[in-house]
Amino acid sequence: MEEFLKHFKTHSRADQRWLCEVFEDQRWLCEVFECVKEQLYPLLDASLGVCVERLSLAVVSKVQRAVGSDLPVSYRCVSVSELKRAQRTACFSSLSWSSAHYRESARGAELLLPEHKPLPREHLLLIGSLCDGRASGSSDGVWRVRDAGGSVSCTMLTSSCLWLGRLMLFPTWNYIPQNAPEAGYLELIDAPVCVTLEAMAFDPGGSLSEVIGVRRAAELLRQRCEDQGCVCVSGQVSAVCPLLLIAGKRFFCLILSDGGSSVPVFITEAKHQYWRQCACVGQSVWMSSLRVCSLQGLEGRRVLSDSCQSRLHPHESSEQTDTHTDAHTDAHTDAHTDAHTDAHTDKHTDTHTDTDTHTDAHTPLPSSSAPSVRVKRSTLISFKGTVTKILNAEAGLYEIDRQVGLCLAYQPAQKWGGGLRPGAEIQLHNVHFTYHASPFAPRVVLCACLRSSVQISAFSRLRSEVEAPGSHGPLQRLLLERNLGVSQYLWLCYCHSAVSERLCPRWVRAERVCVVAARLLDFVCEAGQKTQKKRNIYREMIQEPHKCPVTTYCVCWPSVALWSVREVCEWMWREVWVSLSLLSLLPPSVSHMTSPELNASLSWSTHSVPLTHTHSGPLLLLGVLELDSTRATLQLRDQTHALDCVCVQTGQSGAIDTAWLGCLVCVRRCTLVMERFMKTNFPSWKHLDQPSYITHKHCRVYLQLRVDDLTIISPSASMSRRLSERREESAPRPRRPLTPAVVPERPLTPAVVPERPLTPAVVPERPLTPAVVPERPLTPAAAPVRPLTPAAAPERPLTPAAAPERPLTPAAAPERPLTPAACVSLLLRLESKQGVRLQNGSGAGHTHTHTLQLGFVCRAACLGDAQRWENDPRNCRTQERERDGGLRKIELHFMGSCVRWFPVLHPGCVYRLVALNTADVSVLKTTGVSARGGVTQLISPALLLQPQWRMHTLTDTLTDEQCHQSGVPALMSVSEVLHSSSAPEIVSFYGVVSQRITLQEDSGTKPKIQSLTATKDPSAVEDLRVRLSVQDSACPGHVIHVYLDLSCGPYTLGLVPGAALQIHHAQRKVSRACNVYCRSLPISRVSVTDLSSVCSGSGVSQAPPPPPPMMLLGEWASARTQRGVVGQVKGHVVRVLSLRLQWTCSLCGSIFRQTSCGRTHPPCDSTSSVFQAEAKVAVEDGSGEAHVWFSSETVCDLLMLNAGQWEGLQRHVRVKGHVKVYTRGYSMTCDEDPDESLVQYLNCLCSSAAVCRQIHLTCRIRAQRTGKPLLRKVHRGQTEFICKFTPALQLQCQHIHTR
Repeated sequence: MEEFLKHFKTHSRADQRWLCEVFEDQRWLCEVFECVKEQLYPLLDASLGVCVERLSLAVVSKVQRAVGSDLPVSYRCVSVSELKRAQRTACFSSLSWSSAHYRESARGAELLLPEHKPLPREHLLLIGSLCDGRASGSSDGVWRVRDAGGSVSCTMLTSSCLWLGRLMLFPTWNYIPQNAPEAGYLELIDAPVCVTLEAMAFDPGGSLSEVIGVRRAAELLRQRCEDQGCVCVSGQVSAVCPLLLIAGKRFFCLILSDGGSSVPVFITEAKHQYWRQCACVGQSVWMSSLRVCSLQGLEGRRVLSDSCQSRLHPHESSEQTDTHTDAHTDAHTDAHTDAHTDAHTDKHTDTHTDTDTHTDAHTPLPSSSAPSVRVKRSTLISFKGTVTKILNAEAGLYEIDRQVGLCLAYQPAQKWGGGLRPGAEIQLHNVHFTYHASPFAPRVVLCACLRSSVQISAFSRLRSEVEAPGSHGPLQRLLLERNLGVSQYLWLCYCHSAVSERLCPRWVRAERVCVVAARLLDFVCEAGQKTQKKRNIYREMIQEPHKCPVTTYCVCWPSVALWSVREVCEWMWREVWVSLSLLSLLPPSVSHMTSPELNASLSWSTHSVPLTHTHSGPLLLLGVLELDSTRATLQLRDQTHALDCVCVQTGQSGAIDTAWLGCLVCVRRCTLVMERFMKTNFPSWKHLDQPSYITHKHCRVYLQLRVDDLTIISPSASMSRRLSERREESAPRPRRPLTPAVVPERPLTPAVVPERPLTPAVVPERPLTPAVVPERPLTPAAAPVRPLTPAAAPERPLTPAAAPERPLTPAAAPERPLTPAACVSLLLRLESKQGVRLQNGSGAGHTHTHTLQLGFVCRAACLGDAQRWENDPRNCRTQERERDGGLRKIELHFMGSCVRWFPVLHPGCVYRLVALNTADVSVLKTTGVSARGGVTQLISPALLLQPQWRMHTLTDTLTDEQCHQSGVPALMSVSEVLHSSSAPEIVSFYGVVSQRITLQEDSGTKPKIQSLTATKDPSAVEDLRVRLSVQDSACPGHVIHVYLDLSCGPYTLGLVPGAALQIHHAQRKVSRACNVYCRSLPISRVSVTDLSSVCSGSGVSQAPPPPPPMMLLGEWASARTQRGVVGQVKGHVVRVLSLRLQWTCSLCGSIFRQTSCGRTHPPCDSTSSVFQAEAKVAVEDGSGEAHVWFSSETVCDLLMLNAGQWEGLQRHVRVKGHVKVYTRGYSMTCDEDPDESLVQYLNCLCSSAAVCRQIHLTCRIRAQRTGKPLLRKVHRGQTEFICKFTPALQLQCQHIHTR
């Protein structure tokens, strides 16, 4: 120490005082001396004869030259081990930067990317030896800083082979820690300063031969001389290929060029791997002791390869070498302060123009309706820019200058991201320019292939975390195995991000996300579109013209967008009100409607949009099918939202069953249904443009789809078992139309196989070691990995082990225990199912407290006794023992959360009821009321289901005896309900909804039972009563009205015009007018069975409805024939029986005279009125006579008046407010003033030949008169007869075909 301090005697008194203080406190000099002694001196070779004091003096001297004349008292020495262990956050340290310079640089970096903060500055002194990793047992070509305590990886802006093995002082650097303990790397900003000029180990190198140029070397490779010695080649580096790893051997390729000639040089020696960081594109070098070898993987093409004696020398003078190794430079500072040139922008424009001029190739899309795919050729360019964002480090996707994408997936993964942090400036050489490769990536994407080089020109000054990709990431592995093009890979990355965000970790484990994305890619793309030819990595690197997987790409394909459930809901919530047109919701007679009629028509409406019309391109929905216990509906869920579904299945197999629960499905075709509910008080139709009259509005949104439109991406355990059983039953597997569409779960076999074996890859004419391959192996053989798809059992789902059938909450415990648990089961055949209604039940946790809760009852037949199982049988095939015990009828009561099973229970199907975690069969024992005193017991024993029990649908076929004993009642048609004389009071029938009308609420009374959903959802509708017009599916003219009360249970979805329904347990009633109608009961159930007329997104054009049939009035009036409700009539207008013209107050319905309402008790101050007209005429067609009623919109056509005449008539009526004329004898008269001119005009008009003419009408039956037949006198010559006439057929005109 004393010898060390003697060298500071010439310092000033202040410096001596400072040195004394440091020495006394054993601070800085003691720290430097101890650091040199413990960390640096052991690295020196003893033959050099350098002592500790001399080495310490050299260190202090270099530090002084770096900072100036003063010693850096605020800096402390840090060892590599301490830096890795103690430094947990990224930091910056510099001996040469002033505080003002640092603040200015940090401010400039923060202005560039405001979302990141600058790196904090630390005062640390770092000294160590530069090595290439061989000392630590690794020869991966990465530079390292080493001292006696360990080593840390580093990356540099520029490097020199002369630095290897020398002791260096690092003036300016960044340290970036990693997530792993004691992991991190250094970014050396300024060039290191050599502490000792002596090399740490003497390396004489090989003998130097004559230096030849690239053109002479290329001629040498074309010659076939067997005896060729080592050569020394000089040229300019035109390409630096990435470091590859094949079969445990690392290598990379340099391409030297001069003029139009080029030669590839393969660097295979482990001790030369660090050359890759020393050689840069555009640099002139010469390489010694190169051998001529042949590539077996490229048809024996001859190349150059290094040898043990090879050396790499840049073309620079010795003075320059001494300077850059002995003094630091401000290259990093200059790089940050210089403004960007516009060279890369010009290249953008030029390349884009060139790319568009290429000839496009066209290939068909998977969908026949989609346009052809444009295939374009990319262009090789060089580019310079700044990394602004890491899009997906695992996928190798980055953003440059906020507008250009960078894809590094086709290169091996670089450790620590290669310094590619936001804010870093990079230079790209030989990258592929692609434009519109994917709609889910930036328009311009630069793709680096095996011939491209990525070089950091300035490190980031921001505190941006490094997302280091793994060596064998699933996305890159899938890219190599399937040989995906850049367009397909970009879509795969987009799909991977969407699945991770929406389904992981609740339904899909993180390690299985890539499998889901791959299956979606299989679903979207055909095999010929997603797989190219086999790759040959040697051709990609050295062959001219250059060809690689990125040479061609598809323009914006695949273009399928994956929407989350929330995105769909938000689009529907916007669309339901944006598409609202109040006038379009009203009938053509809107100008004649009063305010109550107008507002009643606006109270409910529906808007349906096919999924394909919601987006400019193809669209997919991805989610998990689960049940909702609060609304007894099926839902499509992801982690963003849940959406109700009305799901039906075409054919005879019924609707969706329990095996679909928990399946991850993809929906391509469906219909988005939006039901609007509004409360309005519009005075008249003229005020429809004023939204202030809308007092309340809300909507319900849901999906309507078919089971055949669902594609299973990941099946549930039950579905996997079912599919496995189907495959076992049929081999080879037949094409079954009703089998759910499932993306094949084949293992992802490697698709990237070179044309020849990769090992050995480089075959010299003399024995030569190694081969060639990416650091991320190009074949799975280099690093065995777990298959991407389940290989053992098809039952294994992608989803976690949580029960798919149970409503999943974040805190829900897994359904399946870690070890198999005993359970008991009961085999059931469902015979009938009632609707979900509010019922009395026990409150949660209180056995004696009763409250209203949702529930329903099913009647079933037990096919056997309860059985014990060692583990859950789910939906496996039934065993013979399950059918022992005979048939018996029971009732199943579903209460509370058990109502979730309602959408998947269907009469006629066989189910297995499973009680988990118990071996006691008595839990499935039914209870009943004992019959006493000879009383016949009509009720069946009941079983109350528990929330933890499970229902599983079985596909086993019933025996003939069981089918004969099935108690499922047959459904009636609408015609049978209308005209069957033996129809029971409680009927079940099917039909198609033709019209839905919301009945007006009675404001004076409240409903007896409030809807349960109304208490939970403020926007829900209370006391909702509707009238459905259900027509016969075979005879559309037969229509029955069904009155439903939807306020006593969860809202029923799918009750829209065009939907096919099954209505169970409805009460059949006959009105006073002898019209048959039905009304719902508390046990009634309505289910949607078909959506052919609603789901317009299926691509099948719907045929227009057939016209009503032609009817004869005599046959139509006959009670002996079944009558249709709507028909066409051709006849003659005999006479006009009555005509009423009236101005009506739109608010109260009273007569409106001039400008005021005529109501006086209480007075009405309304100023709006509507004109209404009604006519009744007698029409006969030779077979009979009918009374036809004409409403306001058809009276004008009946009277043959033009628009001007009709308006003039309205003005004359407005004076009195109303006028009514009727037939008396052979003329028409009026009760008030028969001699009035208006009455006389109407008398003449109604008796004119223009009105009493041949006419063609479309009519609907009105309520018929009841009572005894009428007695009328009929004269036949001189004879008078008194005959009985039945009341005339009453018809309502809907349309006049001829005027």
